[in-house]
Amino acid sequence: MKQINIAEHILAYLDIAVMLRVEPGRYTVQGKPPDFYKNFFPGDGEPYCSAPWAHSYMLAFFFERAEEFFSQEDAKGMITSGVWEEEGLCTETEGLVAEAIAFQGAQVLTLRLLKDIHQERAATLRKARGQLLEQRLLTNDLELFKNKSRMDGLTKVLNRAAFMELAPEHLGRADDENEPLSMIMLDIDHFKDINDKFGHQAGDMVLIHMGKTLTSKLRRDDIIARYGGEEFIILIPGSAKEKTRVIAEKLRKSVAEHKFENLPQITISLGYTVYRKGERLEEMIRRSDTALYNAKDSGRNAVREG
Repeated sequence: MKQINIAEHILAYLDIAVMLRVEPGRYTVQGKPPDFYKNFFPGDGEPYCSAPWAHSYMLAFFFERAEEFFSQEDAKGMITSGVWEEEGLCTETEGLVAEAIAFQGAQVLTLRLLKDIHQERAATLRKARGQLLEQRLLTNDLELFKNKSRMDGLTKVLNRAAFMELAPEHLGRADDENEPLSMIMLDIDHFKDINDKFGHQAGDMVLIHMGKTLTSKLRRDDIIARYGGEEFIILIPGSAKEKTRVIAEKLRKSVAEHKFENLPQITISLGYTVYRKGERLEEMIRRSDTALYNAKDSGRNAVREG
């Protein structure tokens, strides 16, 4: 117990607040937080504020990213962001560094006060703030598209035109930030047979289920669209090759395991590829499409890389 108390005092002395994730969306403050935490984030009837993101729009955005990070089955490591010069919170001479850390089964958020003593630290925080705001704008753009009736009426995902308008922004960001970006194209196997044998209402039911599956299995910031007929396209920011292959396999398995009433097993074929710096959107789509057809040629209900 004495060692724990010493650790808590050290963290407070270093201006670091630690919050343990108890369950999705719920955190508890560990020990006695430093003075800045108590000053910035009122307790709201509790000893210490358990939801600091309610007092900061930038922390609120980071909290969403942290929850997505923690919700991954294999969450491990750390993601970092910063808050700099937010009105009513940070000033020109200090900022907050927010970190989500997953290790040995534990999931914690830390908030650290950082004084503008060294220019390098200041530059790091300003860059983090710029990246955070840019990602927020991209997310807002996606929500705007959804609210501007750019959705496919049947599947409730974006339509092809909306995808083609949104995607170049993410390619540009991948170039600027040197971050991975992946694409998946998928097609419902033997879809024409479903329409011919069971009717277009059955085909519509399968398409609606596809829209729901993709929306529920992917992140909010992933770009999902109906590319045409029974074909869908997905753009996944921050996802490299191996992670994308795992995502594609999970989608394939989820569809194959679903039992439709009065229909045989429905399967999908998927092709994926990773963005190559400087390439055009059309090149990335062509490579994904080729991988998709390779998956179909191999017998369908398969995933192939392009």
